[in-house]
Amino acid sequence: MNNMKTVFKIYKEIQSLEKKVLPSVTIQSIVSSLKPFINILFTAKIINLLSDDKDFKTVMLYIAIAVAINFVLFFLSSFLDEYSQNLRNLLLNKENKKVASKLFKTEYQKLENSEYKELIHKHEEAEKSRWSRFPYFVWTTYRFLNGLFTLIISVIIIFPLLKVGFTRTGDTFFEKPIFLITIISAILTMAVFILLVAVNINKSYLKANESYAELDRIFYSFLDIFGDYRTGKEIRIYKEQNLIDSIATSKILTDGEKTLRKISMHTAKASSFVAILGAVVGFGVYLFIGIKGLLGLFGIGSLVLYCGSFMQIINGIMMMANTFGKLQEIIPLAKCYFEILDTQDNMKYGGKDINFTDKFEIEFRNVSFKYPNAENYSLKNINIKINNGENLAVVGRNGSGKTTFIKLLCRFYDVTDGEILINGINIKEYTKESIIRLYSVVFQDFKIFSTTLSQNISAGEEYDCDKLYKVLDEANIKDRMLKMEYKENTYLYKELDKAGVEISGGEAQKLALARALYKDAPIVILDEPTAALDPIAENEIYSRINSFVENKTTIYISHRLSSCVFCDRIAVFDKAELVEAGTHQQLIEKNGKYNELWNAQAKYYLNKK
Repeated sequence: MNNMKTVFKIYKEIQSLEKKVLPSVTIQSIVSSLKPFINILFTAKIINLLSDDKDFKTVMLYIAIAVAINFVLFFLSSFLDEYSQNLRNLLLNKENKKVASKLFKTEYQKLENSEYKELIHKHEEAEKSRWSRFPYFVWTTYRFLNGLFTLIISVIIIFPLLKVGFTRTGDTFFEKPIFLITIISAILTMAVFILLVAVNINKSYLKANESYAELDRIFYSFLDIFGDYRTGKEIRIYKEQNLIDSIATSKILTDGEKTLRKISMHTAKASSFVAILGAVVGFGVYLFIGIKGLLGLFGIGSLVLYCGSFMQIINGIMMMANTFGKLQEIIPLAKCYFEILDTQDNMKYGGKDINFTDKFEIEFRNVSFKYPNAENYSLKNINIKINNGENLAVVGRNGSGKTTFIKLLCRFYDVTDGEILINGINIKEYTKESIIRLYSVVFQDFKIFSTTLSQNISAGEEYDCDKLYKVLDEANIKDRMLKMEYKENTYLYKELDKAGVEISGGEAQKLALARALYKDAPIVILDEPTAALDPIAENEIYSRINSFVENKTTIYISHRLSSCVFCDRIAVFDKAELVEAGTHQQLIEKNGKYNELWNAQAKYYLNKK
């Protein structure tokens, strides 16, 4: 019952995504189911005409009609096949778009959740390993309807046969109604058996496919590596071909072959039983019809008609049974789709709007935080105020909690304990839009997209040209842009445009910085903004930024402590705690953790005598 609810839910979703696809496959299935019966009906009719010694013109007329109908059905079927395929492709695109739209809006902490990532992975794998998702269900619907219409037409054709009695030439088993009941019972038994076998085959396939899923991940991971020219250098320099080949051979080919062989053997055995049962039932059907024919109850043409229709019954039953088996594969995948769409955000936002004409003071008050399902705290009892217009440097070793500090500041996560205040009001009381407008951020793992340079900076189709050029200049990337053939309209990378320009890691980081400056938010956060730059370029960037973000609150996170010289205050994190805070000079004189970090880096820059 639960599965049937899911099936109806799938149909409802398909209809909302693409209204034409279900009507088209219905018409397609009707046309496909008619095709074999045209030949059966006209063959029987032509045989009867020849038996009755009809004139040559009449026979040729029926042959011509049969050829014409076949011709029309052939082209109609070809057109519907192509049309339905295009609609299924469109359906897949709309399905992907709906999932993408949902993921764009899903709160960030969900995207980092391992269980949610696995859910998304299963949905993506469905397209790679099983054709596609809803389009596969539509194709299965087509097969089911094809079988159903075939069964209905067959029953209509053979129904008169059931009313044809036997001549009373003897009291044999074949002349009794029990023989007809036996034949019908055998067909029904075969239908049930085929259904059970089909379900069993698909269950086995699904179980084996789960073990094959890990191999799928390896395969597509390698496929991504091979298809990305950026990895080509490492593969060649370090001769990684042998390593990759050995992994592919041992895991994908060897283990994959065992799994596929197991599936094939199980399927072959089950299919053999179905074939044998079908042959036995077919023999009984031919025997039933043949005896009636021998007794002279109908002519040779009717014999052809009834035999052909009976075998179409078996064909229709097998098509329907196989589609029932496919549901075992489709329904779990559909549930992944609906689970993604039905995911609810846990974070609640208030109704207050931030007044962007005010000054801003941000306070972490007794803030502690641990990631979902984590045992240890990533931040412990943090207390700090960030004043309006202040340049704050956040430093510390890897894993000390610096990036987590920024995630909480941007409210990608809610604190576990304590509270974050903006102008004395809990951050949870503000609207989501207000918090987004408050920050411009260059993240440590920033992303430059394969769109035009202007779209990367403005995050939209339209942009202010003067402002764009200004921030590119501030980020020291304007001259590079001017050398590009299409200037700011140049595509970056080659995924969307073969003429796209490849940029270096340092250039990409400068563009990410320009994007943050273009947004012109009151608070600028730079998480390792110059990691890919050389010291001279870094110094130029900081000099430019300081002039551009004047009167803005700026937070720098960096492993290079040279950035601290530009800052009003420094916050030092260590082992998830805020251990020191003060100016550069104060912390140097304190001879604590900051002094240790500073001297560890400074010794490499000091002249040795």
